[in-house]
Amino acid sequence: MRILFSLTAAAMALVAPAAAEPDGAAFAAFVAGDYEKSAELALAAKGADNHALAARAMNALAYFEEGRKESRKLAERALEYAEIAIKEDPSLPEGHLQAAIGLGLRGARMAPARAFIANVPNRVRNYLDAALKLDPNNQWALSTSAAWRLEVARRGGGKAYHAVPEEGFTEFQKARAIAPQSVMIAYECALRLLASGRAEWREVGLDALDAALASPATTAFDRSVQERVQAFKAAIGNGGDAEAAFIAAQP
Repeated sequence: MRILFSLTAAAMALVAPAAAEPDGAAFAAFVAGDYEKSAELALAAKGADNHALAARAMNALAYFEEGRKESRKLAERALEYAEIAIKEDPSLPEGHLQAAIGLGLRGARMAPARAFIANVPNRVRNYLDAALKLDPNNQWALSTSAAWRLEVARRGGGKAYHAVPEEGFTEFQKARAIAPQSVMIAYECALRLLASGRAEWREVGLDALDAALASPATTAFDRSVQERVQAFKAAIGNGGDAEAAFIAAQP
């Protein structure tokens, strides 16, 4: 039984600026898609907000990296930087959020049994709860939490980890209402609702997929995500087997 929450879902948080003000050049590099440069500049600038930005940059690289080992290494770096941000400023939601993303991306590239022993789902949940306690209306934390609930339940861990899909659906709707133009939130909403197999959510998921493609791509990350949206739509158009294969290929 695979009960990992991959936090590919959580990548929606990768495109939002932190609540604090990170180094301008580091953030500009992130927007342009130069994630290594962004992390380098952010680490040089120091401070909790910059460590959170460095974590976000590493998470972006881990998200798009297809090699499992390399992706895991990048996610480990992200988690390291996020935990430094948390230590420097425990009140910064972005630190907790990026820690959740890094841990989840790392767990997605681990063997299921190993991730279970490492208690990855609970640890991710703890980071998410901390972020939401600090900022209950943070759309990125809400959408990441929604994805956690739906994915953990879909992978068989709903009872063990108290993951209620209906709560995830509500969080996705709230996140989309707060950020209706977000490419990533719309895409993740579509992916997780369609993956759930719930007939009553299918039209909502398909509408969200269309919204992800129609929304303005303001960053290199957005443009890359829209390429995945197009691939997902193509898979859906090719029938149920192709759709299932696309979903299965997502970490």
